[in-house]
Amino acid sequence: MNVFLTGATGFIGIHVKMAVEKAGHTVYPHSFSEDGPFLELPSKTDLVVNCAGRLGGQGATLQELTAANVQLAVSLGKECKKAGIPLIHLSTPGVTGLVANARENHKYDPMGEYESTKVEAEKQLIASCSKLTILRPDFVFGPGDMHKLPLFRQVSRGWFPLVGSGSARTRPTDARDVAEAVLKSFPGEILHRGIYNIGGPDVLTVKQIARYISVATGNTVRLIPVPHFVFRITLRLGPLCPKALSKSRYTLFGMDRFCNTDKAHKKGFTAKRPFGLTAVEAVNWYREKGFL
Repeated sequence: MNVFLTGATGFIGIHVKMAVEKAGHTVYPHSFSEDGPFLELPSKTDLVVNCAGRLGGQGATLQELTAANVQLAVSLGKECKKAGIPLIHLSTPGVTGLVANARENHKYDPMGEYESTKVEAEKQLIASCSKLTILRPDFVFGPGDMHKLPLFRQVSRGWFPLVGSGSARTRPTDARDVAEAVLKSFPGEILHRGIYNIGGPDVLTVKQIARYISVATGNTVRLIPVPHFVFRITLRLGPLCPKALSKSRYTLFGMDRFCNTDKAHKKGFTAKRPFGLTAVEAVNWYREKGFL
C-alpha cells in the first residue's frame, strides 16, 4: 500500500514512518519544514496518515495552530474524499477536556487553543470525510521526544515539585504503540474507521511517574508537595516564576486527566509498552544525544 504521511519528521511521525515501512508499505513522507505547504497527494496514494500538528505554548500563535491543526487536516480530508481513499487522522483526548477516564463519546470541551483547533479539525473531517479513522493518543512520549525532556531533566536534578500530593493520574503512551495503532487502522484492520482513544497500559500518578524516571536515571529524587494555592500564586509572577512551577505542569499534573481505552481494547488493540521500560529507553536516548 502507498501511504502519504504528513508530519513525517515529527516525533510521532518518525515512529509511524518506521512502523509502516517495516510492515512492507511504501511511504511518501511530507514535512512542512522541509517540503513547504501541502499541495496535492501523490498520484499513487492509497491511504493518508496525518501526524502533522502544532502544539500550544512555546510562542505558538493561534494562526500557526489553525494552519497546522485545522487547515492542513481539512485539505487532506477534501483530497481523500475526491480520490475515494481513507484518512487516518491523529488528534488528542484533550478535545473532550482534561478529565479523568475520558471516552470517545464525551462531548467536546476543549481547554485551550491547541485543543480547540483539534476539535475544529475533527468536526470538519467527520462532516466531509466518510473513510475516516481518528486516533486520540494520550500523553505520548518515548525515545526521541523533546517535549517531555524537561520532565526527565527535573527528576534527574534530584528534586521534583508535586502539585498537591502528586496523586493526579495520567496515561503515558509510548509513541511506538501509537504507530502500531496506526497500522491497525489500515483498511481491513481492527481499528479501521471510527474514533479511538489510544493509551498506554498504565494509569499512573505523577508521583509514580517521577519515581519511575528516578529509577531510569539511577538518581534518587526528592518529591516536594506544593499546595495548589502556592502554584497559583507563584504562576502570577510571570517571568519570575521558576520553570519547575510552570502553568503547563500545574494544568497537566494537577488533576486527573487520562483517556479510557476500552473501545480500542474491545476491538482487539491494547498498547503493550509499560511506562517503566520506555522511561529507561528514553533516558538512554537523552543521554546518547547529550540532553541528560
